[in-house]
Amino acid sequence: MRIAVLVGIVLGGLLAAGPANAQAQAPTQDQPSASASGAETKELLEAARATAKAARENVDYARVVPDILTQILAKLDKIEDKLDKVENAVKAAAPRRGNAR
Repeated sequence: MRIAVLVGIVLGGLLAAGPANAQAQAPTQDQPSASASGAETKELLEAARATAKAARENVDYARVVPDILTQILAKLDKIEDKLDKVENAVKAAAPRRGNAR
């Protein structure tokens, strides 16, 4: 969740700074043109989208893993209960030894 918030803040900063930066500076021979800046912005947006997608997948994974673990633990509890029943039945069926003196 933190990652999604950070990506949103970075993306908002890039979108806000991009047009202001383009208006404040006129391109010269030493500086790249505005279209190159636009291409870089597009690349940054693509990277931000990829990061957001990865963050969503991470959150989905974090939600699914505890569910799977809970299901596994529930099945292990059932198996343990069945083993306890079998163990108790074996103990009850075992012949009792008396004192043979």
